[in-house]
Amino acid sequence: MTEQTTTTSILEVNAAAWSWWRHQASSPGEWTRSYLTERGLRGVQAGYAPAGWARLVGALRRKGFIDDELVAAGVAHRTTRGQVIDSFRDRLVLAIRDQHANILGFTARRAPEAGDEVAKYINTTSTAVYDKTRVLYGLDAPAVRALQAGSRPVLVEGALDVEAARRAGGNLVPVAACGTAVTPEQLDLLRSINPGAVGRLVIALDPDHAGQAAAARVWAMMTPNEQASAQAARLHPGADPADYLRCGRRQDLTTALTSTHDLTQVVVDQHLAAADREHIEGRVAAMISSV
Repeated sequence: MTEQTTTTSILEVNAAAWSWWRHQASSPGEWTRSYLTERGLRGVQAGYAPAGWARLVGALRRKGFIDDELVAAGVAHRTTRGQVIDSFRDRLVLAIRDQHANILGFTARRAPEAGDEVAKYINTTSTAVYDKTRVLYGLDAPAVRALQAGSRPVLVEGALDVEAARRAGGNLVPVAACGTAVTPEQLDLLRSINPGAVGRLVIALDPDHAGQAAAARVWAMMTPNEQASAQAARLHPGADPADYLRCGRRQDLTTALTSTHDLTQVVVDQHLAAADREHIEGRVAAMISSV
């Protein structure tokens, strides 16, 4: 099988899986619609991967797909006993698209009542068309056109944060790395769409220690000119974009994403806060790290 044939096959499998999951999202007993409504995200295009070991596998086999194709696309995997089972089970599924409307992969949230032993989010494993280090959720065709026209990219943590930020209005294009660390390749992707995109970036990661540390890592990957103009959102402590919308605070979210402050200052403040300023060595180190 040639590389082009493999790519075409994976995209066809993904499209068929998405169609089937979208149909399941309107079936009796599924929980995704009520969940999205409760989160203030009614109308988001989502699918439902039902519980069961091989529901999708069976449906796609009946459509003529073979097991090797399903495994290659990442919608199924083989167990140690050689059985082919669904990769996504009892999850809300969102499609990760490219600027040509192709579905490259999926990100999926566990059911609300699932225990913490179940991963909250899982993504498609690496395939011939999907590499999580080179893809951003939300960077579909309309988003690309908006960035080319000069809209500001907004980096958030997860897919539902993207969907929430899309409802905030403003000249913004929210994107997410879906729970993974932002990579230089993802910043290059933004630059390839518009050379000035990273310089207009607004960081809206969770306002906790981990989120601020991630913001600092993104800042370190920027050029000096980009660092000088990149911004940080003014999110309230303990609240990500999806939390704002869930609480009915859409206008507050718009304000948080548009009334920004310098990302460089955020990074400097983080260094100063972490420094040992009780001793001269710590004060000197803080000064050096903030220069």
